[in-house]
Amino acid sequence: MLLQITTGIIIGTGMSFFMSGIITGVNTGVDSDFLIRWMKAWGIAWLIATPLAVFIGPLARKLALKIIGQPKN
Repeated sequence: MLLQITTGIIIGTGMSFFMSGIITGVNTGVDSDFLIRWMKAWGIAWLIATPLAVFIGPLARKLALKIIGQPKN
């Protein structure tokens, strides 16, 4: 359980950081206020993405195992 939560936090943090930066840059351009807009967007994105990553991560793993077949030990 701790591994799932930690993995979700890492994935949610990384994805929200990069995606919010890219989308903010594409939508509003990169100027002197870019960093402020990006950090605001990242804060909102992180609050949404991290709990979703924690919740969806185990479901995605089960689906992936179903798609590729359970690995044989």
